[in-house]
Amino acid sequence: MENCSPTRASSNGVGKLPPSPTRENGVTNRSPTRDPGNGRRKLSPSPTRSSDPEQRKPSASPPPPRVPKWLILDRIVHRSSRRHCGVVKDDATASALAQDCAARPVRASLRIADPPAVSRLYLHLTGRPAISFQEPTAIAAHRNSILFRLTAPFEDPMWWHDRYSFPIDYFVYSCRSSSPPSLTLLPPCFDDGHINPQLDKLCTPHRRQQQRTMSPEDMGILCHGDEGEFTVAELTFSKRYEIELCLLHNPPPAGSSMEWNVKKVQIPPDTKISTYLWMTDAVFPIGSCLCWVDNYQGMLAIDVLTDSNSNPDHQQCLRYIPLPKKALKSQRLYKDAGEPDPLRSVCVTDTGIIKLVCILIECPPFTIKAWTLDDIHEGRWTMDLSNTMGAEEFFCLLGTGHSCLPQVQPSFPLVSLVDPDVICFLLEDEDRGLFWMIDVNMKNKKLLSSALYISEEEEEDGYPPKRGRRNNFFGHCFIRSKFSSYLSENAITR
Repeated sequence: MENCSPTRASSNGVGKLPPSPTRENGVTNRSPTRDPGNGRRKLSPSPTRSSDPEQRKPSASPPPPRVPKWLILDRIVHRSSRRHCGVVKDDATASALAQDCAARPVRASLRIADPPAVSRLYLHLTGRPAISFQEPTAIAAHRNSILFRLTAPFEDPMWWHDRYSFPIDYFVYSCRSSSPPSLTLLPPCFDDGHINPQLDKLCTPHRRQQQRTMSPEDMGILCHGDEGEFTVAELTFSKRYEIELCLLHNPPPAGSSMEWNVKKVQIPPDTKISTYLWMTDAVFPIGSCLCWVDNYQGMLAIDVLTDSNSNPDHQQCLRYIPLPKKALKSQRLYKDAGEPDPLRSVCVTDTGIIKLVCILIECPPFTIKAWTLDDIHEGRWTMDLSNTMGAEEFFCLLGTGHSCLPQVQPSFPLVSLVDPDVICFLLEDEDRGLFWMIDVNMKNKKLLSSALYISEEEEEDGYPPKRGRRNNFFGHCFIRSKFSSYLSENAITR
């Protein structure tokens, strides 16, 4: 599985990871705004601090807004049902109008914020009610595309009590600098779906069976090629040494339509993983592979671009990369299915560096440690000693002139997409009911910036009403994206 490696082969055959990118130190001040006069999408209002009051003075010739190199995308999606699909005039992030499976209009746009502030996907929907516990969700992102799911309610409101049987649409929101953003509705997958004639009559279009159950936590997207190609995949553990890989390629192979294909993937018997205890914490692309990560077992890398359609007997290539031995000694704190892990993360940078970050609480209060995967073939990890930080040192960063930040144990670590030494954390201020996002240069021991986590946006003149906003952070892992770097130059203006 050569394409799985992010490394370049050296003369001795051992892969060499690219050098870590650098980033200037210091606390940044981010206060971009949107001009309602021109209506274009702008950098979001981010309640960050400033280290120098002089920085807040307006200049005679303000510099053009800086497009963020990467985004922290929230899984919570803002849903708007205002007239005209709620799209701001001349919004360069707004997609063309699309339709869900029931022919209802759908349009997407993006609220862009500079990390560590959180960006959010906006869905502009008309002609449909809000569905409790079935809100749209962002699933994954890669390059210029974002994968999200949207529930399509039945036409007959008498059946709305059975919301868990509603059809689910999967969309890919993509952008290119040469054309406006677009929405691609993925076809439904019926493989392994059970039949219910009564519910079939309520679906639009009519279906002969219900959809295959797909877990958002087990889904990922891989963009490839230069013409907007992408592959969406979902992994299901079916047997002890066998898993099912559900794949969809866009565009489809010549002469065929876009559809899902379910393939069997054999797990080598000597692979030391527990399929019964496996919980997917993250899915990210590396080369031609997608990697499914269990933060307490390791990674499963599968080449999802291998063309096996011409050979039905072809087996998908699978590689297991265990975690560092020291990291395997800890057990998962939260074991409920779908419960996100707030203490660990495995991330890949834009240059292909794979990094594990752990907030260890075995020796209170906590210690932050990180490892880098030096060789994906041999599964060799190296501890980043310069990225190690104890609680006392961490609290010193928060207490030096930043009294608004709570001195609490951090959670949900997230490695910067452009600098492996920068890690973002979430801080919960229980007393005030606030959440803060911060980014720290672990190597230089510097707090770079901070931003309040805004659970539900209030940019639409008070819409949605307060009782309809999701103002609580329920705990979820964020999605990293480079979507903003693919937008046209005028997509972000002051």
